[in-house]
Amino acid sequence: MQKDATISLRIDSDLKNDVDKILKNLGVSMETAITMYFNQIKMRNGIPFTPVISNMSKAYEDYTDDEIALMCDKAIEEHNNGTTISSEDVELKLRNKFNNVNI
Repeated sequence: MQKDATISLRIDSDLKNDVDKILKNLGVSMETAITMYFNQIKMRNGIPFTPVISNMSKAYEDYTDDEIALMCDKAIEEHNNGTTISSEDVELKLRNKFNNVNI
């Protein structure tokens, strides 16, 4: 697939730096991560996660065991409903799409 389009955007520098560190630890470039995100949007014909407005902005250690259990149950339900896709499946689909090129 020919890369012939450019995206230019402004983003909070702290967010960019935090995400960049995470991606580097994963061995994934920012360009690859954004391409993966766009491919997921295309494959799902929508955003590949459920956007929500939540008041749950506390640190992990501040959640009760019951709250954590509810979040886990929701994640399992989404998985069982097929509304999620594993990172391994994403990688496999991308490799197949790009003729098994290293991504």
